[in-house]
Amino acid sequence: MRKWKQISAFCLAAALTVSGPAATVWAGSPEFARTPEEWAKLRDNVMEYDELAGLIREYNVTVQKNQLDISDKKKDERVTKDQYAQYYRDAANDYRSGITGDDPYSDASNAAGANRAEAAADSNVEDLTVYQLTYDQEEANLVASAQSSMIGYFQQLYELDSAKSSLELLEAVYQSTIVRQSAGMATQADVLGALESVQSTQASIDKLASSVEETRQKLCVMLGWKYNDMPEIREIPAVNMDRIAAMNPDTDKEAALSSNYTLKINKRKLENAAGDITKQTLNRTISSNEQNIGSDVTKCYRAVLQAKAAYDQAEAELVLESKNMDTAQRKFDLGTLSRLDYIKQKNAYDTKNIAIKTAELTLYQAVQNYDNAVSGLASAGGL
Repeated sequence: MRKWKQISAFCLAAALTVSGPAATVWAGSPEFARTPEEWAKLRDNVMEYDELAGLIREYNVTVQKNQLDISDKKKDERVTKDQYAQYYRDAANDYRSGITGDDPYSDASNAAGANRAEAAADSNVEDLTVYQLTYDQEEANLVASAQSSMIGYFQQLYELDSAKSSLELLEAVYQSTIVRQSAGMATQADVLGALESVQSTQASIDKLASSVEETRQKLCVMLGWKYNDMPEIREIPAVNMDRIAAMNPDTDKEAALSSNYTLKINKRKLENAAGDITKQTLNRTISSNEQNIGSDVTKCYRAVLQAKAAYDQAEAELVLESKNMDTAQRKFDLGTLSRLDYIKQKNAYDTKNIAIKTAELTLYQAVQNYDNAVSGLASAGGL
């Protein structure tokens, strides 16, 4: 079954004649915005990491809503800063025209209204560029959220695999305890304790499976599928170790500053500001933004180095455990190692094998966070 996300009734009808039900989500861009090959990749029933940005752009409900809103604002003549400011100044003049000197209470109210309107005119900093940058930032954050969710999905799957390996061992321990009890080497309390461990781990597996499904459904909805669709979810690409070696936070800070959405928004607001107080406030905010952006890039880089060290350690531990597993396998094949001891060793190997997969995902996320910070999403403090 394919997930057809069409942009016209004609295409929808064509999809219905080819295969299963068409999705209810329409692409946000016109057909000519992408090549047929690009549309084909986005419209198949496969979720791939490198397609997340495209899927968010075309099928995320929030992004589509924002695109409609910015389109409406482009048609609204008041959106420009000067026109909005003039709107407030006209309101201030209306308030002043109501000051007659005949009614002190009414005059005071009109004077206050005029002051508020003038203050609003002086502090007005919104324009079409600010709105567009704000929506671009929201879209970039949605892509980052989808990236984290997809990485988290596989981390949860590995955690589920680890719990299943533990369950296999605990079930073997439980069966061994029953045998030992029949030989007078274990008590009923020992048996019940082993059974409780099995049941507790099974409950954890059920909870983990539920979390995996919840994350899968969240991803589907974010990217244009229905929550109960079952697209194929491809694995996360391998970490590019050369990319890590090439990182330079000192030079990347400049790129982070030039691309940061929050900083660009505040600089644009400063260009639009008329009131001295508003300008002073924005200048202080921009200075704080610049310091925070530099600090966040450094923080993200340190997180990459820490994640790389953890990955290297996990790799070394897996190498050692692989040797232990090979030895255990030979002994088991020769009949010199009990089934329980073999399962214990297998669980130890599975744990290390899953640990390196998890460490690689953590490293991948750290690298992605760094790249996102450099490309515009470094934490800048506040607007």
